Amino acid sequence: MTLLSLMLLPIVVFAIWFMFEKRRRQTRPVAGGLQRDISLPHEAAFELYGNAFSHCSRKTRLVMAELGIPFVHKPIDLIETGSYQTLSPAYLKVNPSGLIPTLVHNGHPVYESDDIMAYAVSQAAPGAPLLVPADAALRKSMDEWTAFGNLSSNAPTADMEKRIGACVPALTLPLFITAIQYIPLHRILFGLLFHPDKARPMFFSLALVLGLRRMLGLKPVRGMIAKGRRFMGSHLRRIDDALGVTGGPWVLGSAFSLADITLACVLLRLEETGFLKTFVEKDGLQRVASYYARLKARPSWAEAISNVTHPIITQGAEDLQTARARDPVISQMLGG
Repeated sequence: MTLLSLMLLPIVVFAIWFMFEKRRRQTRPVAGGLQRDISLPHEAAFELYGNAFSHCSRKTRLVMAELGIPFVHKPIDLIETGSYQTLSPAYLKVNPSGLIPTLVHNGHPVYESDDIMAYAVSQAAPGAPLLVPADAALRKSMDEWTAFGNLSSNAPTADMEKRIGACVPALTLPLFITAIQYIPLHRILFGLLFHPDKARPMFFSLALVLGLRRMLGLKPVRGMIAKGRRFMGSHLRRIDDALGVTGGPWVLGSAFSLADITLACVLLRLEETGFLKTFVEKDGLQRVASYYARLKARPSWAEAISNVTHPIITQGAEDLQTARARDPVISQMLGG
């Protein structure tokens, strides 16, 4: 074998491996709702594939807990919690889009978080809480609040001025940066090969190298957070005002609904990143603070949120809180 052949051999081997793995990890769009034509291996009647940190996974866990539907939680990692498990061949057999969550009922998958929530409501046992109001006007209001809190997987930060959910990714950036410090670089770079959105692994790679303060010093990052903070303030005021009009205890008034579950997950993310306390204290959003306390006091919260955590996110949130408290530059950059 010539020297040239020896030099080319690793390249050929890598190319063959890459093409093989690329084919195994290809994603494609899927339709939302129940897929009756797909049958998957399953151990329980209801299995929920999701992530402890995922906004949409949290919504679906809360709904299942509120309705009292027993299910087996199947944890799937995102790169923020350790790896691109959503791109594993095993998970792509469950959901070819590579997105979470996925509910599997008697072997048939249900895709998209809002469709999962609606499907869970349809499967609730008699006597379960009514998370969808019977009154048409309240139902319309619930749908509007749910859309307001949605986080799109296709364009996460689109329409920040219209939707509180679109502000969530921007204000999560500091927590992404602190959490990613616990992920090996080679796992992040894996996304450059196989993740359909190359911007994510590029951002995480840069965050791992630069750390929190230097990342926040980058104009695009600082600008995205500032934009999210600006619109989030007005959106929280809208919730606070609505609670004043209805008299609470929930956003529709006396009826607890899917709208409250959606908004609960937004407020949880704000608490994790430290922004909720800042908004409440700065803007006097006492009704929002009390509303969030009531949400966290529900039994479903312990089952779906407090008992389903991830050590990397827990540590990342602690690191972010410490950085905010000890570093005045970081505090100022984040608007504290």
